[in-house]
Amino acid sequence: FGVMGLMNLERVSAYAFNQRDSRITMLRPCSGRVSMHKLFGFLESIECGGDAQIEEAVDLMLGRHRGRGIAILLSDFLTYADLRRSFNLIFSAGLEIFALQVLGPSELDPEIIGDLRMVDSESGRTLDVSAAGDLVGMYQEYRRAFERRLDSLTKQRSGRFLTVSSDSGVRHLLFDTLRRRGWIV
Repeated sequence: FGVMGLMNLERVSAYAFNQRDSRITMLRPCSGRVSMHKLFGFLESIECGGDAQIEEAVDLMLGRHRGRGIAILLSDFLTYADLRRSFNLIFSAGLEIFALQVLGPSELDPEIIGDLRMVDSESGRTLDVSAAGDLVGMYQEYRRAFERRLDSLTKQRSGRFLTVSSDSGVRHLLFDTLRRRGWIV
């Protein structure tokens, strides 16, 4: 998305939030092809993971951001927080929301058989589960309902929402999925 903006001489800025050091890092607004090395350097420096809360990241980002445009949120959106507040703040700041939920293949289609112990990779909390067959069906119902809720939250604010798998290739994502959904023309 950043490259497309830079190639179209749009001003592009990027923000990353990592709970480990409770601060937001920022790529200052830049434009043009000459800024691609700045964008790539910024993206390569981002440390992924942790249990950062999206609402805290949105608050910090909006404290630094200036101007109107598009806010592209890349997240799993798996939070205990009410995302309405964050989406309202983004929308009120004059930004159109493009929310891209990135989930792993095992989050999209878990293979659970028998008794098991589930471990949250971010918090380390555990949950012992038995009779997993019914659990998978309930999980899929909940996941799809959550996706519909996120889709509704973004559409109510003139935005867009899409869930993608983390194992989707970039070419397939950009030139097939996002093009068909109207995110890219």
